[in-house]
Amino acid sequence: MIEINDKQYHVKDWDTLTISEAEQLTDIEIPEKLKELYTAGTKEKFEEVQKTMTVENEIDFGKYSGEVLKIMSDIPDDLIKYMQYHDRNDLYEYHCRDKIISLLGAMPNYEPEKIESFEFAGETFILPKSLKIFDKYIPGHSEKSLTFVEGQALFKAYAESQEKGNLKMLIAVYCRPEGEEYDEQKAIARSGQFGELPMSVAWEVFFCITELLNTSVTTINTYYQGAMKKASDCLS
Repeated sequence: MIEINDKQYHVKDWDTLTISEAEQLTDIEIPEKLKELYTAGTKEKFEEVQKTMTVENEIDFGKYSGEVLKIMSDIPDDLIKYMQYHDRNDLYEYHCRDKIISLLGAMPNYEPEKIESFEFAGETFILPKSLKIFDKYIPGHSEKSLTFVEGQALFKAYAESQEKGNLKMLIAVYCRPEGEEYDEQKAIARSGQFGELPMSVAWEVFFCITELLNTSVTTINTYYQGAMKKASDCLS
C-alpha cells in the first residue's frame, strides 16, 4: 500500500500481477546504468558503478520507474507524470525493484507453496507430478517422453532468453486437466489465454518443473554411471 496526498494506492504482488503484465514490464527499456548495477555481480563492482552515477542517470531511472509504476500500481498516470523523479525512484526501489530483478533474471523472489493444481476459466489444471526419461520410468514418474522434450526445450528457452510467451507455453504444455493427454494445438491455444494467470501460479509451475528437471538430470547421471560400471565390469 502506498499513500500519496492522503490517498492510498495498491502495488501489485505476485498474486495480482498477471503473466501478460510481467511481459510488459520486461519489454520496458532499462537505462544502461541501471543494467550495470543489476549485473554488477559483486558488492565492490556495485559500489564502483554507483560512484559514476550522475543526475542525468537518476532522471533516466525516474522515467523508467514511472513506466514500471504504471503497470505495477493503480496510481493515476497523471500523478506519476508530475512526480519528482527521485520520488518515482524511491517508490520503485521500495515496491518494485525485487520483482523486476526476478523477472529479468529468471530468479524468482518467491517462496513456492508447492500447489498441486490451479483454477482457470472454470477448469482445474494439474501441475506435473512426474517425468519419463527415455523408456524407463523413474519411480512415480508418469509423463510421456514427448511432453518432457517439449517442456524441457521451452524451459531452457525461457531460462536462457526469456522470449515472450515461453513461460505461458511451458504452463500450457505441462499443466492440463486431470487425465488429458498432451495436445500441441490445445497447448498453443491455452498459452494465449494463460497470459491472464497470476505470476504466483507461473512461479509455482516454474519451481515444479525446475525440481522435476533436477531430478531427471540426477537420474540420467545415475543411469549412465551404472551403464559405465557394467561396461567396465564386462571388460575386466
